[in-house]
Amino acid sequence: MDSISNVNGAIVRDFIAKEVADWDDDVIAVARFKAFSGQRCDWEPSFLFWKQLIIKIATHFRLLLIQPSQVKNDWFNRGGLTPLCLDNVLSLMYNEGDITRTVDLADPSSGRFSQLVRRVSNLITRPATPDFMAEQRVIVTAVLKDKAAGVVKHLSESHWNPSCVVTMKKFQDICGGQEEASVMLRYLSGCRTAQYLSVNKKDFVEGVKVSLSAGALSSVTNLDYDVLHLTWTTEKLQQQLDVTDRRYEL
Repeated sequence: MDSISNVNGAIVRDFIAKEVADWDDDVIAVARFKAFSGQRCDWEPSFLFWKQLIIKIATHFRLLLIQPSQVKNDWFNRGGLTPLCLDNVLSLMYNEGDITRTVDLADPSSGRFSQLVRRVSNLITRPATPDFMAEQRVIVTAVLKDKAAGVVKHLSESHWNPSCVVTMKKFQDICGGQEEASVMLRYLSGCRTAQYLSVNKKDFVEGVKVSLSAGALSSVTNLDYDVLHLTWTTEKLQQQLDVTDRRYEL
């Protein structure tokens, strides 16, 4: 399934109807869809219901990134009725680490100084309660961890060393796209199990060094940069050969 929340809303709603037996019960729906009020013990069951349902949907459809406005207005749209509590649900999920924002993960492709400036800026400007309905995408932590393990497993199947170096294009293909790869690189770098690489010779080449063992990633060496450039050159030649083969087939 897609790793961005572009799954057809009707498919998601069908899944919800199968997973939640009383979804069409009007009386129960009114209680679930109302805004939170009172003490946490008063609305805790409703919060857990929405939280678990969001995670279940994301896990089932393998959605690394979800769009809050789509979740509220499409997935959970019940005859024009949408949950008034969803903003609070997302905020609580964020505070408890169930979802996060891309901006909260340091971008290893930027320089260390840029990362430091962004980190300080985020601390200064970060609101106590982000407006999640204004967020284009948020990251589902459970899916992120599962997909990260999948990326490492995939690479381990074709590499026998404790670490490997792959081109950025290869990494993006494994992760399922550019946006997903960016999130994955940020996450793995934060876990100290991956490092962004770039070589600027005749061509600007980007890549990733990934740890395939349980330990932290070993230090980057000149050999890693040489491997990156050689791998990129090999992939480029293979692409040219593929184009030539297709022309002959025509």
